[in-house]
Amino acid sequence: MDTSLQADGRTRVLGYTREVGNGGVTYFTLGHCHNPAIRAARAPDPADKTPPTFHGAWETDGFIALLRNAIAWGVHA
Repeated sequence: MDTSLQADGRTRVLGYTREVGNGGVTYFTLGHCHNPAIRAARAPDPADKTPPTFHGAWETDGFIALLRNAIAWGVHA
């Protein structure tokens, strides 16, 4: 069952914040990555412009900042 799929059948939730006391906990998807070994199972698509090795959001400054903040919070919680 795809729990991220919304009622419209097209929109997927990528993150949300659950209120807890005076604050909240934010959950978000980690995105996806692939490499040639994983992509081998995919049907070839001539229009596919994705590079053979792809890390998506994992390599952005924003994602790294979120990850560092989460780890720091967990260490000091």
